[in-house]
Amino acid sequence: MVSGKSEPISITRNAGWNLLGAALPLPVALFCIPLLVAALGVDRFGVLGLAWVVMGYFGMFDFGLGQSTTRLVAQGKESQDLRTLMFNSLLLHAALGLLGGAAFAVMTPWLATRAFEVPPALVSETTLALYWLAASVPAIVISAALRGMLEGLHRFDIVNLVRIPAGIVNFAGPVIALQFADGLPAAVAVIAVARVLVTLAYAAACLHLLPASSGRTRIEGALLRRLASYGGWLTVSNFVNPLIIVTDRFVVAAAVSVAAVAYYVTPYEVITKTWIISASVLGALFPVLSAAAANNPAALRGICRQAEVVLLSLATPIVAVILASSDLLLELWLGADFRDQSTVVAQLLALGILINVIAQVPLTALNAAGRADLSAKIAALELPVYVTAIWYGANAFGINGVAAVWALRAVIDAALLFWAANSTLPPGDAEKPRRLNATSLFLLSGFLLAFWLTGTLMAGEWLLRAALCSVLLAVLLVWEWHRLLNAQDRATVLALYARIAGKSAG
Repeated sequence: MVSGKSEPISITRNAGWNLLGAALPLPVALFCIPLLVAALGVDRFGVLGLAWVVMGYFGMFDFGLGQSTTRLVAQGKESQDLRTLMFNSLLLHAALGLLGGAAFAVMTPWLATRAFEVPPALVSETTLALYWLAASVPAIVISAALRGMLEGLHRFDIVNLVRIPAGIVNFAGPVIALQFADGLPAAVAVIAVARVLVTLAYAAACLHLLPASSGRTRIEGALLRRLASYGGWLTVSNFVNPLIIVTDRFVVAAAVSVAAVAYYVTPYEVITKTWIISASVLGALFPVLSAAAANNPAALRGICRQAEVVLLSLATPIVAVILASSDLLLELWLGADFRDQSTVVAQLLALGILINVIAQVPLTALNAAGRADLSAKIAALELPVYVTAIWYGANAFGINGVAAVWALRAVIDAALLFWAANSTLPPGDAEKPRRLNATSLFLLSGFLLAFWLTGTLMAGEWLLRAALCSVLLAVLLVWEWHRLLNAQDRATVLALYARIAGKSAG
């Protein structure tokens, strides 16, 4: 994806590991969610959905220090004592994790009795489940530091060999736990314990891989300041952006009902897995962008342009299929109730996620270039407007209104991030042609409209709809391959597929 011989291979390999780590738990999730809905009921499953959200949020509650650790390792892993870096990073993460866990524990009674519309019969179960979550927060935050070290060393293979079983346990663990104990606490406890085991596995890998310290491992004020200074504005971004992401579920729980959370969070949990595409590619690309920002700033724009095209070509077919068949898929998976309640939510979220996947490119580039202040300011400006809009959407239109506001925010956020990156990143690689232009975007929009109309106008014609969607999908894929992607893009996509297929077979 960049010039040179070894770097593209490394990026493709690492992105392949990331995609594999995110994708392999998905079939388990698809199998387990209906079992959990049946075993827990819609209200309890809504609370479990909130638990997944909380764990995801606190996984990013490291004030940017995990990414700061990755950046420092990537920019100078040959010239610094990595064990000392890890020790200092762990100190900061441990302090933040303990602070976050204590704050969450203090808030738990209020969350269970007042913040959420929890039925009275479930208050005690919900309270105990939330205490389990609070106890797991330090491990979740500390694991971010250890994962940052491994990613800075480009050991995405180890990261994902731990991540895959952890992702499976996230869904299968509650199913197994409910065979031996009833209620929410057992379902959440098994997830919390798994997070501790993940942290221990990352720690063992770091201790094995890092070279012996050149001197005594110690607290270094200068290193702590370097970690914290880069994480300063990233702190705001990493606090506000996840808060924006999870606000919808909490607003639905407070303004509509816990049961409505289940109808909202179920399509959300599946559709937002499209993020694995951008997270996998850009997670592998972040150390490269960080090194380029320090050593070859002119390469940044070229890398970003190629990443945007590749991500768009990978995500668009997924979104198109969701637009055309979300009602059918929901009915086959979870029944008529979820089809009736969640189809529009799924379609709106799919459109928003497509925009958001591409917007991760300028966000990652700004952070790698040390301009996290811009993305943080954008997020801070968006938050109050978004909360107000989503609260209105929930009260006026229910979960469909929440999904619409979520998608609209994704469009506005993308526009602001692209403007910030275009205004800030140094010029370079301007001579490289790029096929992502107004005409391409117009044609892509036409394809998406055709898929949506097919699903809407042929709601009862399953076979005819499937045939037409297959034809449209084939045309879309051929057009992307020959008109949207250039030769280098096609080589990157083929190499990425080969990596995933090879590791899956292995």
